[in-house]
Amino acid sequence: MIKQIRNLKISLKLYILVGVALIGMLVIGGISFILMGRLNEKTSDISTSWLPSVDTARDMTATISNIRLNELGYLTAVSDEIAKSSLQYVEKEKGDMEELLATYEGLIDKEERGFYDTAREVWTQYSQADDQLMELAKQGRIEEARSILDGECAELYNSLNMAFDEIVAYNEQGSAEETDASARLYRNATMVQVGIMIVVILIGVFFSFVIIRGIKLPIFEIEKAASKMAQGDLDVNISYTSKDELGVLSDQVRNLIQKLQLIIDDENKFLAQMASGDFTVDSACEDEYTGGFYPLLVSFRSIAEKLNHTILQISESSAQVASGSDQVSSGAQALSQGATEQASSVEELAATINQISEKVKENAGYASKASQMADHVGSEMQMSNQKMQEMIQAMNDISSCSDEISKIIKTIEDIAFQTNILALNAAVEAARAGTAGKGFAVVADEVRNLAGKSAEASKNTSVLIENSLRAVENGTLIADETAKSLQQTVKGVEEVTDIIGQISEASNHQAEAISQITLGMDQISSVVQTNSATAQESAAASEELSSQSQLMKDLVGRFRLKS
Repeated sequence: MIKQIRNLKISLKLYILVGVALIGMLVIGGISFILMGRLNEKTSDISTSWLPSVDTARDMTATISNIRLNELGYLTAVSDEIAKSSLQYVEKEKGDMEELLATYEGLIDKEERGFYDTAREVWTQYSQADDQLMELAKQGRIEEARSILDGECAELYNSLNMAFDEIVAYNEQGSAEETDASARLYRNATMVQVGIMIVVILIGVFFSFVIIRGIKLPIFEIEKAASKMAQGDLDVNISYTSKDELGVLSDQVRNLIQKLQLIIDDENKFLAQMASGDFTVDSACEDEYTGGFYPLLVSFRSIAEKLNHTILQISESSAQVASGSDQVSSGAQALSQGATEQASSVEELAATINQISEKVKENAGYASKASQMADHVGSEMQMSNQKMQEMIQAMNDISSCSDEISKIIKTIEDIAFQTNILALNAAVEAARAGTAGKGFAVVADEVRNLAGKSAEASKNTSVLIENSLRAVENGTLIADETAKSLQQTVKGVEEVTDIIGQISEASNHQAEAISQITLGMDQISSVVQTNSATAQESAAASEELSSQSQLMKDLVGRFRLKS
């Protein structure tokens, strides 16, 4: 059975386990439902049949007692009101008795029918005796009514109480029996439930143990195998076999391990042959590279093909390098010889340019001195021109002052003329004065003489000034012409100075250019010499390259390559 359970699917195992639990729960619930139904029937029978009958019988006992008491009260009433009240109460209690009997009849079974019939018959007799008693009491025949109450009614009353007591006793005994039966049923139901629970628990524990063990052990074994595989150890063994999901998983893991071992062995052989130089290698178990392993095979093949292609290209390139290195060696030798010849020619050319450079430097020095002398002469001419301009300005000032003097002389002449007129007037006035004016006339004559002398002196001064002005004007004209001549001379000197400066600057530029040419020739000579040395080194390197390319060709020849 355990083997059969082991081969079941895990989902079916879990369904079985859950099914056992559900079936156990259903069995327990069904039995509990049945037993509780029976217990409910017993309890319902007690509450709806036995106990109501007891209560009804006791109510009937109390009712007949009340009727008895009210009958006695009616017969012994001291007033009409008390009698009327007692009579009404008797009628009411008799109605209640009929209702109680009807209620009891609805509660009884066949076995209890005799008790009802007895009680009904006795009550009928008692009701008839009560009617007779009441009729006698209404007629005033109290003694006769009292004799019926104490006689026949008393006997019937006792009979009714006995009948009611038998009903109570019968129903109490039935209720007790039903109670005992309910207790026994409860105990039996409890024992059955406990027994079924124990059986279900044992079955559930059995199935749980079998199912959990059947799941745990293979999972643990697969986990252990996976842990070893994660560490790179493929020497693992999974012994679990079954037809369930874990059995299928174990088979798949075993297949995976086998596949990995085959692929790893194939890859090791693949890499070992490539490491030994054999690039014609291919997989020996191509069918094992399925799914996600196939790109690995494609990658290995791609690596082999690319390395094969690369080494083929290296082999071809080495041959071409060997051929090219020979050509480079020949060219380098020719280049070295030509560079040596160029170096000697460049040295001769550099010597000639150095001589030209020295001459150009001397010319530049002479031109510089001439430029300096022209600058000095130009400065002197500038100073002479400046002094001439100052002299012209001074003569202009003299001319201006002469004009001012002429104005002053004119004023003096005017004063002399006025003074002469005043002297004439004074002489006339002195002549009019006679002897008293003789002295004043003498003064007037002297003043007139002085005015004449002043006029004559001013005329002479004016003539001199006019002569000076003419001389100044002539000198100004001559100075202007001299200044113009000096300006033209200065201008010529400046132009000569500029030309000499340009010559000097050109000579300096030529000297600098010759220096740059000399420097360039030196650099060309250095480069030519470097080229010569480099060409010799290139020739040696090309020879070494040729030998290395031959060595590379020999090394590539060790590989087995696909065409």
